[in-house]
Amino acid sequence: MKGQTLSQEDLRQKAIDLYNQNWKVSEICSMLGCSRSWFYKWINRYNDNDETWFREKSRNPKSIPSKIDSEMEQLVVDTRKDLIAAPFSQYGPQAIFYAISQKGYTPPPVWTIARILKRRELVHSSRSSSYISKGKKYPYEYAFCHQMDFVGPRYLSCKARYYFLNLIDCDSHWCQTSVLENQRALSICDCLIKFWKVVGVPDFLQMDNDLSFWGSLKKPGALGRVIRLCLLNGVTPVFIPQGEPWRNGIMESFNNTMQKHLLSQEYNSIEHLQKNAAFFDKIHNETHHYSSQKGMTSKEAFKQYGYPIRLLDQSYEIPNSKLSLEPGEIHVIRFIRKDRKFNIFGLTFLLPENVIHEYVRGIILTEEHRILIFNDKNFIDDFEFILY
Repeated sequence: MKGQTLSQEDLRQKAIDLYNQNWKVSEICSMLGCSRSWFYKWINRYNDNDETWFREKSRNPKSIPSKIDSEMEQLVVDTRKDLIAAPFSQYGPQAIFYAISQKGYTPPPVWTIARILKRRELVHSSRSSSYISKGKKYPYEYAFCHQMDFVGPRYLSCKARYYFLNLIDCDSHWCQTSVLENQRALSICDCLIKFWKVVGVPDFLQMDNDLSFWGSLKKPGALGRVIRLCLLNGVTPVFIPQGEPWRNGIMESFNNTMQKHLLSQEYNSIEHLQKNAAFFDKIHNETHHYSSQKGMTSKEAFKQYGYPIRLLDQSYEIPNSKLSLEPGEIHVIRFIRKDRKFNIFGLTFLLPENVIHEYVRGIILTEEHRILIFNDKNFIDDFEFILY
């Protein structure tokens, strides 16, 4: 049979004839040189009682969606130009959709706008991701969480050095961009207090393992002002795995947006940059739309919180004296390699072999001076952890 040349329609009918003669599917496929998926496609067509089941159906859509007229297409293009010209504005398909709505028109769907931009060659190729999967489940997600990160150092046109300290509320995407001349813990605490007076005190503050965030290398186990400020206000600090910045994904995405908009020009002074950073925050929080927020801006999403917000009092200030170590928890997530080492705050703990190439979470209990190690929800071990 394989040696015979049959038309595709004849081949389909032959397959069904053999099937009706009680041939096994494997035998039919072997004789006709076809795959099982091919056979089942056509047996399903045959079973639909369609007299023309063996004929290829047209792949054209049954109905052609109404085409976007040239005026609407030009409106999409012109709106994009307007958004690009506006300071710190988004200009992707979703931003164009809302901008057209604000002009009093009924915009085409977001996916249609995206298609127009692609056809007009107005879409920039996306940057490649630095994410490298380890093939392991990362089970540690936190609700009502803020993320924090340093960007820099960067340099003014006069060669002076500065840093951005960025904060973002993971639920609403409300952001705060601070321009700092240093990475001191006191400066970080000032930024946190300012943010928490506006957005509220979260349950968790997630950050990377920057030394400024946790303490000092001079004395292992010594906790710095940032951690102490968190505990003082009932916030659980969360430290993501070392070398995996994408675990602060919302923050990393915001960092890219911020740098694209804010660093498109040179600055001669910190004051000029700080002024522009504050303006960028306002534009971002009030006009940038997020698909994860069902198209709402950060300001709109913030107003629709379904839980009470605990704002810091406007008069709140950091005590001048050393902050006490309050009872609470500190969460540290690590990926365990072959050496089985769990490194944290200048200290190292050796874990059992069954967690090699797994993510684990260390929960430091500040009142008990102990650290509990979990793999997902499974308890692994605990150690004494003397804190200073």
